Amino acid sequence: MIDSLNLYRKADRLACRIGTSDPEEIAKSLGIALFDNLDTRLLLGMYIYKWRNRMIFLNRNLESHVRKCVIAHELGHDQLHRGDAKDGAMQEYYSLFRMTSRMEYEANAFASHLILDTKETIDDIHQGATVDEIAQKAGVDINLVLIKATELNKLGYDLRTPLEADGSFMKNLTPDYGKNGILR
Repeated sequence: MIDSLNLYRKADRLACRIGTSDPEEIAKSLGIALFDNLDTRLLLGMYIYKWRNRMIFLNRNLESHVRKCVIAHELGHDQLHRGDAKDGAMQEYYSLFRMTSRMEYEANAFASHLILDTKETIDDIHQGATVDEIAQKAGVDINLVLIKATELNKLGYDLRTPLEADGSFMKNLTPDYGKNGILR
């Protein structure tokens, strides 16, 4: 079972401790090495924990908003699943980035809490902003907003959202996703 409160608290505490919600700044502050050297069409990113070294490898062709989401997702693996990564890399392929896995959902939920400010998201929803508008404002895929709203509902907020998150939304991302400003 997913512990929504724990996911929220871990992301919130991390952002408060580092003083930012910028995933790249957080990774650097934690001593996680970022490498932009993956040159593949299928791999967005990869988290590795080996010999007490924490590394995130990123597709070198990622648009900045996709890069932000991938780093936040990989930080989720670092904070939640580091022990599971000891024996090998946690790779995020387009076609394998599915939330049918508990670990992948947790990493996405962590990323949503890290990137999307809770108060601002709640205020936007209560003021009638659409999921698309919130996603555009934050520069993320609408599914990350829907995951955030779903997780906030689990925490006791009554946020009515008309859609459910697509469990495999990341499989449709490409490094140049949203290059023309469209994030759906």
